[in-house]
Amino acid sequence: MEKMKVSTRLALGFGLVLFLLLLISAGAYHAERTLAASLYEITSLNNVEARLANRMKSTVRDRAIAVRNVALSTDPAERDRQSARIDKQEQAYADAYAKLASVFAREPSISDRERDLLAKLKDDEAATKPLWAKAVALGRANDNAGMIRVLTGEARRPSNTWIARLDELADIEDAQNDQAAQAAQASSERMQAATWTFVALALAVGSLAAFFITRGILRQLGGEPAAAQEVARRIAAGDLTVSLQIEEGDTHSLMASLESMRGRLGEMVADIKASAESIAVAAGEIAQGNVDLSQRTEEQAASLEETAASMEQLTSAVRQNTDNARKGSSLAANASATATAGGDVVNRVVSTMEDISSSSLRVAEIIAVIEGIAFQTNILALNAAVEAARAGEQGRGFAVVAGEVRTLAQRSATAAKEIKDLISASVEHVGTGSRLVREAGSTMTDVVRSVQQVTDIIEEVASASTEQGRGIEQVNVAVSQMDEVTQQNAALVEQASASAQALADQAGVLRQAVAVFRIEAAKPSRQAPAAPAPSAMPRLSRGGLAA
Repeated sequence: MEKMKVSTRLALGFGLVLFLLLLISAGAYHAERTLAASLYEITSLNNVEARLANRMKSTVRDRAIAVRNVALSTDPAERDRQSARIDKQEQAYADAYAKLASVFAREPSISDRERDLLAKLKDDEAATKPLWAKAVALGRANDNAGMIRVLTGEARRPSNTWIARLDELADIEDAQNDQAAQAAQASSERMQAATWTFVALALAVGSLAAFFITRGILRQLGGEPAAAQEVARRIAAGDLTVSLQIEEGDTHSLMASLESMRGRLGEMVADIKASAESIAVAAGEIAQGNVDLSQRTEEQAASLEETAASMEQLTSAVRQNTDNARKGSSLAANASATATAGGDVVNRVVSTMEDISSSSLRVAEIIAVIEGIAFQTNILALNAAVEAARAGEQGRGFAVVAGEVRTLAQRSATAAKEIKDLISASVEHVGTGSRLVREAGSTMTDVVRSVQQVTDIIEEVASASTEQGRGIEQVNVAVSQMDEVTQQNAALVEQASASAQALADQAGVLRQAVAVFRIEAAKPSRQAPAAPAPSAMPRLSRGGLAA
């Protein structure tokens, strides 16, 4: 609790009170909703059910009386009035029954006994109505004995059962209404007790929270806020001799922190007074050093101008080398494209030679088929000659034809053999040509690869030259920037000289400002550090740094 912020403590305190208030409101809302539900159950459910049940019971009793009046009356007009009364009560019963059935179907809280009674009322009505109609008919026929026998005999039991069930249903609804009213009353009493309990708890917790938060804030302040305000006002006015009453052991309160601040501030003011004197002395030494630095900066600027001119010449040479490398890369790219085109032509020649070789093999296969046909023709001619010889004189002409056919078959076989030999030789030559063309294609591929490697190397050289040019340009830009920076430094040195003089003036102003504070004279202040003695600084020349 002591480490919490004041805002956090107040937020917790008010939050706790608001939480209790919210809790009380939630309880009251819950009680209101509970009572509303109970009232709904009493007014919209139980009262409606009880009213409908009692209405059904009264219509049944009125209908029974009207049935008796119709049976006993001898006046036709009276009988008509009583018959209309029966119809009216029957319709009223049907309407009440339909409404009650609708309520039972809509509300899930209806008990099984109520639903069972409602279903049996339908059966009771169906059993009683025909008997009442029979009694009315006997009465209209002036059969009073038969009418009385039906009303007191056959119709008595079902009508009594019907009315008894209606009484039971009405009693159940009245009992449920009483129970709901008692439950609502008990719930209201419980919620009233709970509400007063929560109110008392809220008062107790709020009082405790206010007590502990107030005590914690006073401990954190270390005293009254007005006293802390007065101390802060006197310190702001420059009075550092004010004394504070701090309780023993108090090291973390606001008053203790103010006392610590007062002591540290007094020491700081004493140190500032001593430092202001040292600053005035150091400012003069800085001004003298700036004069020497200005001269050396001018010498360095001249050296940078010469370096910038040399870098311009080197940049021009590298740029020319880059242009030559780019031209070589372009020529190598053209050679690579030409070699690639030659390789494509050789590949097409290889493909054509392979097609020729395939065609030659196909022709050789066809010649083999022709040889087979010639051989079979020769065999057939030989067989024909044998058959002609057997035929004698009649087969002589056929033998001559067979001989001619045989001769042609032999000549075809000889020609086919010669063609086969030529095709075989052609296939060998084509194979040799294909092999040579493939070797030429492989050679062209190597040439293309070599040309591509040369192209890549030239491109790398061109790229490297470009990068060198960029690097030299960057160096040139850097040198130019260094030259500009050096010129700017020269201007800054002049500004530093003016600033040193302004620093001396500000030291005087600082002494006057610190003089406003009153500190304890008996308390010695820390000695301000002495200004450093001017040391020998390195001198800049055209060749770089010199001692």
